[in-house]
Amino acid sequence: MALHSLCVHLGLFKRGRNQQMEELVNRVQRVVPADAPLIIAGDFNDWHNHGCRLLAQELQLQEVFVASTGRLARTYPCGFPLLRMDRIYVRGLSVEQAQVHAHYPWNKISDHAALSATLVLPAV
Repeated sequence: MALHSLCVHLGLFKRGRNQQMEELVNRVQRVVPADAPLIIAGDFNDWHNHGCRLLAQELQLQEVFVASTGRLARTYPCGFPLLRMDRIYVRGLSVEQAQVHAHYPWNKISDHAALSATLVLPAV
């Protein structure tokens, strides 16, 4: 079975972000089989965590940091992360670990901390 992966960078304003989330959900529902493993990651600009609930309800996704630590990762600003703006959502994969990379050399790459996760596909 194919693994599907999407990278997003949603807008700063709530109205536009809500429209982008709706389009994201609609596109995934049209293109990705409901039982296919899926990763959606990127800058959601979603510090109020509206997307997590929507993606869980509509696409059966789980956020990797919530799955592994019980809370979303703080990613912005990179030098001293306070806001939870970036995410990695998965479906059909197990989360072994998730990490925030906010220190050197990662803090030289972006104003957002980098995220990584070790994921495992179930045995077929």
